[in-house]
Amino acid sequence: MRAPRPVAWAVSRWSADPWSRGAWTGLLVGGTGADRARLAAPVSDRLVLAGEGVHPARPAMAHGAYESGLTAAGHLLGAGRPGEQVTVVGAGVAGLAAARELHRHGRRVRVVEARGRVGGRVHTVDLGGVAADLGAAWLQQYAGNSLAALARGWGLPTVATDFTNPLTLSASGPVHGAPEALDALAAAAHVLTGTADRPLGDVIAAHAATLDEPARRVLAYAVEAGVVLESGLDLRLASARGTFGEPGVGEGDRWLPGGLGVVPARLAAGLDIALDHPVTEVRHDGDGVTVSGPWGALRAERAVLALPLAVLADLAVDLPAGHRTALARIGTGRAEKVLLRYPERFWPISPGGYLWWGEDAATWCEWADLTGGLGQPVLALLAAGDAAAVLHHHDRTDAEIVAQAHAAVTRMAAALPDGA
Repeated sequence: MRAPRPVAWAVSRWSADPWSRGAWTGLLVGGTGADRARLAAPVSDRLVLAGEGVHPARPAMAHGAYESGLTAAGHLLGAGRPGEQVTVVGAGVAGLAAARELHRHGRRVRVVEARGRVGGRVHTVDLGGVAADLGAAWLQQYAGNSLAALARGWGLPTVATDFTNPLTLSASGPVHGAPEALDALAAAAHVLTGTADRPLGDVIAAHAATLDEPARRVLAYAVEAGVVLESGLDLRLASARGTFGEPGVGEGDRWLPGGLGVVPARLAAGLDIALDHPVTEVRHDGDGVTVSGPWGALRAERAVLALPLAVLADLAVDLPAGHRTALARIGTGRAEKVLLRYPERFWPISPGGYLWWGEDAATWCEWADLTGGLGQPVLALLAAGDAAAVLHHHDRTDAEIVAQAHAAVTRMAAALPDGA
């Protein structure tokens, strides 16, 4: 069968985006949840931080960002009074959550956002009349997910993805034992980091050295699809404890067929938001906070900085030593996505809508089949770490990336020709 070509597509560039500089955060060697909690603590009674990176229990997740914004607002509400002017820097989920809560309690809120849109790393795009997410997409930890509760309240439909049961394929055919290989690696990591944290790459290498060659091949496949894609960090710098200790996918995750972008859009309704207003400097003192950029300056009694941590690290702002130390222990992973819409589905079908794919070269290892929820054949291909750096290199055009992604889909379909 000759594979049809995609009729619509989109390519992410999160690592090259100056307002994100990567996908989601992860702990570096020696980092712990206490570092995230330190960043969530107020800088002063005038200035607080917000975002997924500063949520100690739900990092790297959209609902963690949302809850972080509510927490940040609570700090300023406790320190101030109604009628105060508050500036929120960043119109992602965290900033919008903070702004709505502050506005609800009588503060005069101005949101300044560097991009020409709201949502931050939530970005729903149009694939020829079909909406799909080029950034954050899943409502993870669904049963206790605060954004999922909002979606239910708004009457939005959701679709489940079973991340615990991927269809595991490779260029040489189906792969068996990958989930078990990850379980064994996690157990080994627990032992190997019993007295001190270690780089994730060292732990993987130490465990692999105990295996025979076939088992090492399965482990390498499982690591690319199930570990690198969870982290996106340089394995030489990533915390082994953090990688296996912080929460991830696989807890009833669901997604919105209309796109997660409906959430920031609704949160932004009625707020005073200035788009295309990048902030380069923040000054705070006992009387207030001044944020400034190429557009000018804005003075307020208090402020929330709801910026990705990779962006915050280079912002001209005076942070306490404890905050700076904590910030240095948290990295931002590299992960990229390609969305492909086809005229028909020709690839193997996974009952849970989730596939892993492996080759002997950099490839998109994680695949989400969105066809059932969208009613149109759409695949989301994800790559992370070194593979994302290679596949989404700045020298490659979007068209070149799409052509290579389509070739990978064709190879994957051929690896199980009877359809799964």
